[in-house]
Amino acid sequence: MDRLADRTLSATIVTDTAHDPLPRRAGTIVVGGGIIGASIALHLAEAGVDDVLLLERAVLTSGTTWHAAGLVAGARGSTAMTGLSSYGLAFYADLQQRSGLDVSFERCGSLSLARHSGRVDELAYARDVAVQNGIEARLVDPEEIAKLWPIASTEGVLAGLHFANDGHVNPGYAALAMAKLAHEAGVSIREGVTVTAILHEHGSATGVETERGTVLADRVVIAGGLWSRDLAATAGVHLPLYATEHVHVRSEPIEGAVASLPVLRDVDHSYYIRHEAGRLLVGAFEPNGIPRAVGDIATTGFATFPDDWAHFSPVRTAAERTVPTLGPAGYDRFLTAPESFTPDTSFLLGETAEVEQLFVSAGLNSQGIIFAPGIGRELARWIVEGSPQFDSASVDVQRFSRHQSNRRYLHARTVESLGRLYAMHWPHLQSETARNVRRTPLDSRLAELGARFGEINGGERANWYGGPTAAEGYSYGRPGWFEQVAAEHRAAREGVALFDLSPFAKFEIVGADALAVVQHAATNNVDVAVGQAVYTLFLNRNGGIELDGTVTRLAHDRLLVVTPSTSHHKSLWLLRRAARGHAAVVVDVTAALATIGVMGPLSRDLLSRVSPDDWSDAAQPYTTGREVEVADGFAYSLRMSFVGELGYELYPSADLALNVLDALWDAGQHLGVRLAGYHALDSLRSEKGYRHLGHDIGATDDPYSAGLGFTVALDKPGGFMGRDAVAALDPKAPRHRTVHVALDDPEPVFVHDETVFADGIAVGRMTSGAYGHTLGRAVGIAAISPAVSLDAPFTVECKGERHPATVSRRPFYDARGERLRG
Repeated sequence: MDRLADRTLSATIVTDTAHDPLPRRAGTIVVGGGIIGASIALHLAEAGVDDVLLLERAVLTSGTTWHAAGLVAGARGSTAMTGLSSYGLAFYADLQQRSGLDVSFERCGSLSLARHSGRVDELAYARDVAVQNGIEARLVDPEEIAKLWPIASTEGVLAGLHFANDGHVNPGYAALAMAKLAHEAGVSIREGVTVTAILHEHGSATGVETERGTVLADRVVIAGGLWSRDLAATAGVHLPLYATEHVHVRSEPIEGAVASLPVLRDVDHSYYIRHEAGRLLVGAFEPNGIPRAVGDIATTGFATFPDDWAHFSPVRTAAERTVPTLGPAGYDRFLTAPESFTPDTSFLLGETAEVEQLFVSAGLNSQGIIFAPGIGRELARWIVEGSPQFDSASVDVQRFSRHQSNRRYLHARTVESLGRLYAMHWPHLQSETARNVRRTPLDSRLAELGARFGEINGGERANWYGGPTAAEGYSYGRPGWFEQVAAEHRAAREGVALFDLSPFAKFEIVGADALAVVQHAATNNVDVAVGQAVYTLFLNRNGGIELDGTVTRLAHDRLLVVTPSTSHHKSLWLLRRAARGHAAVVVDVTAALATIGVMGPLSRDLLSRVSPDDWSDAAQPYTTGREVEVADGFAYSLRMSFVGELGYELYPSADLALNVLDALWDAGQHLGVRLAGYHALDSLRSEKGYRHLGHDIGATDDPYSAGLGFTVALDKPGGFMGRDAVAALDPKAPRHRTVHVALDDPEPVFVHDETVFADGIAVGRMTSGAYGHTLGRAVGIAAISPAVSLDAPFTVECKGERHPATVSRRPFYDARGERLRG
């Protein structure tokens, strides 16, 4: 893109107001004038939000947007992300006519190549997700690939995935077109304004401090690209975001390089190619990225790094092998510039946990052009409605642990993050960098006993024991660790298994108002007897499910809240917000308490061997807790089970955890005790039909549609967050129906998002699933149309093939919960 032309065009868009004095106040301040900030400002204005102020440090598009390749895609790897990206295709198609600016949108299609069988499976799965969402997609063979890309070699290519309606756009001009429309809709735009701090009071954003003075506001949106981390930190908000170099080169003119060529993604060789003015643009997502600290990057706009042909050489060689005319033609441009990445290569979106009315949209992982329109629309809806209006779990800014914003950690992870965009997206894929940072008290002993660790939320946990490593076992079919997980599953069903559940997020709420705080946050009635545990949901104001977990009454003024490990940060701040102004404190005891799950029909027998306490049903009934003497110390024992069997969760202090585990392990040898990991836990809970936060339930799911209406105590004194929204719903008319699904064929496996058909008509999708080793077939949970009769013949599509399935309102395993109460 011509930078001078861009600067001139920018001035014409914002007329003469770009350098006017700043207002003293605005309703909403958007910080960042790239394509994300412009889209958010535009969509806020179109949603009826008045008094929006967009601030840009340099000039519009001068951060990351100007050097983007401009690729636009309709489908992504999940239904939720496809909803965001597909909106962008329609938006860009109309943008030129709406704005009067030539944004050079070219709908040439895209073509992804597969060079090994695993990638073929991935493309087949991606095709299913696309078709489920109404996007034209087809798998093509090498002969068809040669027709679509006549100047490319198909040697070594097994298959391809063709999207006819994908394409590319001029990213800078597209962003300027959005800014123009936003300005015409009433948004005030100021260039040359550096925001130095986010202002906040009483836990809520109140404006910004700039080098040109203070501007107060009702809310602030940070869309500052790679600088967002440091800006958010001024308000005590932790964003895991780090910059890396991203390179693309442009060839000299090439015969056959024509506008009709689809965007080519040779993902197994880490590059993409698209047409540009009779030339070919080649971009890299190499597996050994080069991280860049923010301090190394110019803040004056249009930052670049020195050419590094040596680093680009492996990608160049692969691209020239596939497109032989690239080599002789040579190149007329080498462009390396900064992009920002997150630890899991999904972006950051939504309201921050630490500060209310502070929103973030950053860390787009080189996909900002694809997602910008969808992000603008959905963040505007989020702001207007007060909660997300789409399945936001995978991009929610609150999903990370605090330590993941550490710069040393981020530098290590970002080496890998760039290449993860094109790496195989295996089910259960594990990162290889920035590992062994956050570990449980039992980590060393589990390693000695054969644990195969995975990482989630920046923490290590045992996924299974013995057998292959993760890298050796990846598959879109039965993974290499299938038999190990099956044995662990059987131990929990038939004998006794030990789980390290220490990553569970754990909080004590203490004080005179502790009960009132949790009562208002939770849907269920937690005003119960001391020692009683209650399963509950935690909702947003619109009745969507933000969290689920258990609340245990430890004393009249002390409660223990336990939520999934992935929701640690969200849980902490949801509770802290609820406690503001009350005589109660929220204490994070996650690291202070280990959690050891003793699960299975022989769990009572095992515990009686390491504890002198009475372990009968009368002594500790289901869903109750008590302090017990165990091994050489004490622990809190909670009789709960996420596996669907008799079981207990022991909560010893971290310094006693190894002693307790060793005692259980040694005493259990004659009982056939096994250590079990999270993959077995997932298999067991899938058979039992327990919901998984972030997949089966989320911020747009209400309790009735999720099949969790039993957690809602509408009549409890004082109500609860989201109570009015839930009370307005008809439990008998859910938005969707949550059902249990099992394939009749024992061979296929679930990933998630597979389409469910009734009488050959698509009626819903799988939200989660695993292999049910007791049932001997894949089993999971689906969200389907409530109008569908469960007597209809059902099938589920897995990698393009439809498999007969059984669908039930009730779980397939122990639907009455009798084994839990044994």
